[in-house]
Amino acid sequence: MERVNQRTNHILGFNIKRLRVENNLRNIDVITQLQLHGVSVSSSTYAKVESGANNPSVDMLIALTHIFKCDFNAFFKS
Repeated sequence: MERVNQRTNHILGFNIKRLRVENNLRNIDVITQLQLHGVSVSSSTYAKVESGANNPSVDMLIALTHIFKCDFNAFFKS
């Protein structure tokens, strides 16, 4: 089960970073927008999400769909 979680975290992180880059946003831009959506996150925590070390919260994923103008499927593409 741990391998599945690690793989999912890696896929999520990779796709979140890909979407951020495709939208020409810096980490700080996304963090600021997340905070405006009510998701409190530090720059180090966000970096860990993009690297796959941390699992994003559901609230973060919902906010990211608004920031990146995408649906949830975009986060799980492998």
